[in-house]
Amino acid sequence: MLNRRKCILHMVRRAGRPVAHMELTKWAFLLAHETDSRGGASFYDFLPYDYGPFSFTLFREVGGLVRNGYLRDAKTGQRDAWEAVPDVTVDTAALPRHLLADASRTVDRFVEEDADELLDYVYDRFPWYTVNSRIRQLARRRDAEPKVYTIGYEGCSVDRLLNRLMRVGIRCLIDVRSNPVARRYGFHKSSLSRLCGKVEIDYVHVPEVGIPSELRRDLDGPAAYARLLATYEKELLPRQPEAVARISRRAAGVPTALMCMEADPRRCHRSHLAEAVAAASGLTVQHVWGNRCDPVLS
Repeated sequence: MLNRRKCILHMVRRAGRPVAHMELTKWAFLLAHETDSRGGASFYDFLPYDYGPFSFTLFREVGGLVRNGYLRDAKTGQRDAWEAVPDVTVDTAALPRHLLADASRTVDRFVEEDADELLDYVYDRFPWYTVNSRIRQLARRRDAEPKVYTIGYEGCSVDRLLNRLMRVGIRCLIDVRSNPVARRYGFHKSSLSRLCGKVEIDYVHVPEVGIPSELRRDLDGPAAYARLLATYEKELLPRQPEAVARISRRAAGVPTALMCMEADPRRCHRSHLAEAVAAASGLTVQHVWGNRCDPVLS
């Protein structure tokens, strides 16, 4: 079992009572943002949602813990909650000592607080995560200036990707993969479209500007990949003037990002596509990329 899931189980057991969905989400968020351990490697990422910071990945994985009998659905007052299943144990003691201590301190700090007080604390400390809140908004979501933006999701959770897009001010995500499937949660076409819609980002798939899967097979190194990108730029992309024109019109009217997998646009066909869109629209290109989708703008 992944350490982040063990950490969630530890926090629920530490509480010694049913934990409201909102509480557990905020505890995990504070563990990630206010402790030295940050929840450990590959912990959950968060984005602004209906009641402040939220993680689609966390909710999906807690659902798995419920289905597998480690947690069960419950109530605390009128709120939906989770509670530990008695006599079902996981070796949370195997977690790194500093992570276990940080998780315990986070629960102990807030377990006796009213849920509304917890929410007030998180909102006041982290106003960015209120931009989509149904309760109150302490920050405003911006719109990016018109440019041709690109982003890659390599090494990135869907929560982090969507958070970065919102921080930059993107309102439309154009998926330029030929075959939009992925093992990583949230990056399959249907999942990504649904999650984008939940945070008011339009999702558009334009497969004709991608590189067909069969051309990606048997690439045996940087030289082969460079040849493929050259073929894309000189032969494949010029065959798609109508698709480039559609993307150009969209980018000129709405803050739009072209998305593919690779973090580095220099190793991705989207860089050539972006230049073609820029030439057609009169906009400049700006890449949103970096390690784990950090918002490095170049």
